[in-house]
Amino acid sequence: MNPDLALLILSWQVACLYHDNEDGKLLPGSMSATQAESDMLDKIHDELTPNVSWDEFNDTYARFSSAKDRASACVEVLKGQPVEYKSQVLESMLKVAGASHENDNEINISPEEMNFIQQIRQALE
Repeated sequence: MNPDLALLILSWQVACLYHDNEDGKLLPGSMSATQAESDMLDKIHDELTPNVSWDEFNDTYARFSSAKDRASACVEVLKGQPVEYKSQVLESMLKVAGASHENDNEINISPEEMNFIQQIRQALE
């Protein structure tokens, strides 16, 4: 796994966090990821990581048996990156989290999403 792939995977992991109520249109077959989150991931991919193929993304994402293992592998890859790149990862995660509204929260970024992003931020310090 490379840093760009880790950025995309962590950003998508935010979209895959389960919420009781998703206000946006869900992707077909998904219980938590919305079309708006997918659109934001596409934009991030096009702007920041165009060198990562979607096949490589899907294969790597599916290789892990749990979200915890997936996130841990991404953190390990990102630990050696410059602080600016780590900030870009966190900003990308926030963009995906902010793309849709869940559980009648006052803002688009749910407490669960913010908690996950904070965990990643702390792990990257």
